[in-house]
Amino acid sequence: MKPYIILLVLLMIGWSLDSMTAGLISGTLTLIIRDLAIPTEMAGIVLSSWLIGMLIGGFMVGSLGDRIGRRYSMALAMALMGLFSFLSSFSSSWIDLSICRFFAGIGSSGYMVVASTLLAEYSPKRIRGRLISILESAWALGWLLSLAISYLIAQAYGWRIVFYFSLLSLIFSIAIWLKVPESARYLASKGLWRKALCLAKKYDIKLEKYVICEASLKELFSGIYLKRTIMLWIHWFCIVLAYWGIFLWLPHILYAKGIGYVRSLSYSIVMTLAQIPGYLSSAYLIEKIGRRKVLSIYMALAGVGSVLFWNAGSDFEVLIWGIVISFFNLGAWGATYTYTPELYPTRLRGTGSGWANSVGRVGGILGPYIAAYIMSATNDPVYPFILFALVHFVSAVTVFVLGEETMGRSLEDISP
Repeated sequence: MKPYIILLVLLMIGWSLDSMTAGLISGTLTLIIRDLAIPTEMAGIVLSSWLIGMLIGGFMVGSLGDRIGRRYSMALAMALMGLFSFLSSFSSSWIDLSICRFFAGIGSSGYMVVASTLLAEYSPKRIRGRLISILESAWALGWLLSLAISYLIAQAYGWRIVFYFSLLSLIFSIAIWLKVPESARYLASKGLWRKALCLAKKYDIKLEKYVICEASLKELFSGIYLKRTIMLWIHWFCIVLAYWGIFLWLPHILYAKGIGYVRSLSYSIVMTLAQIPGYLSSAYLIEKIGRRKVLSIYMALAGVGSVLFWNAGSDFEVLIWGIVISFFNLGAWGATYTYTPELYPTRLRGTGSGWANSVGRVGGILGPYIAAYIMSATNDPVYPFILFALVHFVSAVTVFVLGEETMGRSLEDISP
């Protein structure tokens, strides 16, 4: 088996655990609100606390990956996420829960930023986009696992037991530390040529001489990187706001529409299953028609699905248009994690990816809270989907106008 395939599998396990840990609150939210007597507005804050942590984790751990290495940063991020998500099970108020979710969120985004960066640096250019999209598809597997755990356990044993499964992330951080290789490009950029060449030979990648220098944040806004940064930051803001605004609230929105707790989880599971072909179709198309076209088309179609979800007149229509949103939004996520690290050079890759991720988390922080406010103000659980449609369309236009194609090009050619 090719070494980069083994690396992909290891990173996918971590990605799935990241998603599972993030999603545990979605399937248990109705029970948590009831048990802790949390008002709807405060529930929005609880959900947003994870995203506030992700905001900090994106640039902090991403920058750390450029300073101390990809492997150590990923292991640290995974351990932080697993520990504090487990501690969530002991919460006695929405404040306790929000604090734990905040620290767990730091680890969550930190892991994803650095893992996608590492895989990009070890993937053959002809299939780099496909491999990273497949990595991102593990998110659907983890989210399904979180909903299944909630479905099978929460109703009978309570929501707190569900969060015990977060310990799997803490345990897996040890496997990352022991089994995941450091980036050969990172080692070369630090002047560690002997180690770098050994790994480059194993993974069959070509290394170039790097100027040994620290990443500078101002580089994100200079030369060819200015337009790339603006495009990425707008896109990340929109896609993160839409995703977290929709999927953290989804089981509760379905419940508020009169669909029972167990049935709402069943609907959520079906919608989440649609993410898998969404990811796989994106993984195929980004190496056929390119990153820019896939992102633009998928975000636009997710926006159409959001409009139709808002206008749905029956439970069946809610299910169908929820599937459409899930398919195209998550397919766009696969292309996003492919595209982002490709647009920056090795010395800036973790930093650039991390800051784009963190700007996106601003949208993620706002999404669940704004959704809660709109639902409370209108007394209509699906009214926020007008906002979700709008941000999908803004992203589609931005990527189409400002984006550039990276398909089939080496990382050094894209970002000299």
